[in-house]
Amino acid sequence: MWKETSAEVYYVIHAKHKEDLCVRSSFSDPTGNGLDFSSGRSEMITEWGFKTSDQPIVKIRQTKENVSDREWASEFFIYCP
Repeated sequence: MWKETSAEVYYVIHAKHKEDLCVRSSFSDPTGNGLDFSSGRSEMITEWGFKTSDQPIVKIRQTKENVSDREWASEFFIYCP
């Protein structure tokens, strides 16, 4: 189960385990006009996990209301089995 966490927790995990982490899954729909499962707005999601495991441990979800927006809103999650 994914639980929302702070940016600080997300970035501390990345800083401490940088060499041991890899992307486990990602989704990019920068225009919001993507595939059938698109949310209808600009969105990017990346899940990270340890290289020695298939289980992701942290995730970042970035969204924009409008394609023309410069800033992405970010939400951070940690996986809790």
